[in-house]
Amino acid sequence: MKIIMQMIVVALVVSNIAYFVWAMTLGSNDYVPPRRTKDGIPPVILIPTVNSYAYQSKNSQLQSSCYTLGPFGSPKTAQLIAKNIRNFGLAIVIRKQKTMQTLNFLVYLQAFPSREKAEKVITEIKKHEIKNYKIIASGPYKNAISLGFFDDLDKARRHSEYVRFLGYDAKYTARKKKKEVYWIDYDEPFGSDAPVLKWTKKVDPRASVQKIPRSCDLLEGSSKQ
Repeated sequence: MKIIMQMIVVALVVSNIAYFVWAMTLGSNDYVPPRRTKDGIPPVILIPTVNSYAYQSKNSQLQSSCYTLGPFGSPKTAQLIAKNIRNFGLAIVIRKQKTMQTLNFLVYLQAFPSREKAEKVITEIKKHEIKNYKIIASGPYKNAISLGFFDDLDKARRHSEYVRFLGYDAKYTARKKKKEVYWIDYDEPFGSDAPVLKWTKKVDPRASVQKIPRSCDLLEGSSKQ
């Protein structure tokens, strides 16, 4: 039985060798490869692989965010900060804007029909230890009674509430004046992170500015420096 199995294995090996020799010589002459496409069906075209990391890195240099920094009350401060941003390699535009600046807050009693009536009210409010008072002699608040000027809105509000508690219709209003301020628009590529607020504090520790996102289209419409 063992001899028979060995003979079968030898026969299979010999037949495989014979088939291989035939396929490499005579058999290859009759071989017809299958068609790559069929009628009416377009062939599939393989697109070469692109290094996606390099593509994104290249594009990232073209993409950016735009911001506006300000307001600056001093043109000199705006120029110094703009110089830092420009030296950082960023395009900038300095804009000048007219705005209304709050000077302080006036607490007052509305204008009375005559000065005599205003003086009568002053005689009454003296009893409540209100020391800062004055009749306004001219202007839109003529014959009104000024009860003080306050730099802080909360203080003005609290004082007017106290006077109302005493029974007088006290009001408060902001006193403003026109002023020119300066904004710096700049174009910042992704990843740059220019420390503009840090530069501002170094140039002017008292400056109170904001970094506000801005449309890059608006910056492109202006002349970059």
